[in-house]
Amino acid sequence: MDRIAVVSMDIHKKFSVATPMSEDASVITTLRIEHGDKKEMLDFFLQFPESTDVVMEATFNWPWIADLAKEAGLCPHLAHPPRVRAMAKGKSKSDRKDSVFQGRLWLAGGDVFPESYLAPPEVRQKRSLMRTRLLFVKMRTQLKNNIHGQLFRCGILLKDEDKVSDLFGVKGRRILSKLDLPAHEGLMLNRKLSFLDALGQHIEALEEAIEKELSKDPGADILESLPGIGKILAHTIIAEMGEIERFANGRALASYAGVLPLDNESGGKDFGKKTSKRCNSFLRLASLEAVTGAVRKSRRMKSLNSRVKAKNKKKPGIARVAVAREIMELVYLLLTRNECYKEKRPARPGSKRFLEDMKKKQESHRPHRASQVCLCADLSETTSQADG
Repeated sequence: MDRIAVVSMDIHKKFSVATPMSEDASVITTLRIEHGDKKEMLDFFLQFPESTDVVMEATFNWPWIADLAKEAGLCPHLAHPPRVRAMAKGKSKSDRKDSVFQGRLWLAGGDVFPESYLAPPEVRQKRSLMRTRLLFVKMRTQLKNNIHGQLFRCGILLKDEDKVSDLFGVKGRRILSKLDLPAHEGLMLNRKLSFLDALGQHIEALEEAIEKELSKDPGADILESLPGIGKILAHTIIAEMGEIERFANGRALASYAGVLPLDNESGGKDFGKKTSKRCNSFLRLASLEAVTGAVRKSRRMKSLNSRVKAKNKKKPGIARVAVAREIMELVYLLLTRNECYKEKRPARPGSKRFLEDMKKKQESHRPHRASQVCLCADLSETTSQADG
């Protein structure tokens, strides 16, 4: 039997097609393994020597297969699905051929295999908790937007004296309860508000459970110093991001979070920049969730939001993305430098701090007295030598 160099797995919902391959990329055998019995999958992995590479696409159900491969002493690796599909474009497709093609990419070596990040079990466990919370938060936002849309659809615009910053707060709820709506519209609004309250309770209960399980993390403590990022959101970003060393710079992290505008130009025409949908959608949600608090608490973020919003009046969402990008680039900068965020506001002209700063600047530009004495001594010595 030829020496097995790699085991390639084409994973589906209910089964996987496994193809052990030799070093010369020849297929040794092809097996179909059902997902109903995990012992069958483990027994399959146990027949290979330790440290044998196992490659699979990063599909939604890869974690338990990768964990079984690692339990059997093998080395699992993930392939980036969109890049694999792009590389296989134009080729005939079947489960076996997909598995073989993936294995040959791995055997090609170098940077040919589009490897994706394989998160360890502890990171995946934290991610699952955080992602459930983000899912609930997203549902709450969608429900609030739906209620705003219902009011506009009914032709209801709040008067100036009734306008509030939060329509779903205490004062906003009183205004909603006094609206004159048709019977069926009022019924739908009440059901939506009731579900919104229940969803908020679930989010609070989940946040309490998350805080109990969160361990001390220096990286999370650093991120909490950023405006708009609390304890849970800091741990969410840490879990979704993984190791900060994976990213070359802040732009790479912002691109991974889907908040970096990319060029969209063809045939000499510029169609405007836009963010990519191929990103970590949960990290994108976390970065956008931090924007509201950041704009409220930070003068720097508020200024950035106002400037971008003024330039894009028809697309206010661009300002939120700009602030989210700034936050993600700061996340990279702070974690690599291992320091907390400090936003020093400029001193007000005429204030005590302003006068002290001006005095320090003048002293820093003024030559030191000792150096003046030395300079005078040197000049006098030079003059006396010239006279002699």
